Amino acid sequence: MLNPKELEQLKFFADKVATVHGPEHGEYITVNEIVKDIEGEEVSSDDLADLRELTKNYIIPEWACKAQTTLLNLLWKMDK
Repeated sequence: MLNPKELEQLKFFADKVATVHGPEHGEYITVNEIVKDIEGEEVSSDDLADLRELTKNYIIPEWACKAQTTLLNLLWKMDK
């Protein structure tokens, strides 16, 4: 699980990536909506399953920017 600072970073990068890449990659808008609802250390197994599916198991695309790479790495860490 993520510590409070990492959770704050996750929320920041989820919002940033959704804003920048959301128009072309709508899955990041949904990722951001899920991340916004995460409180403390509790993440439902349904949310994790949705995040895995939306991000193709947190695979970093070749075209990924630093913000997207950071987001996907934080999501992967949260899932493990």
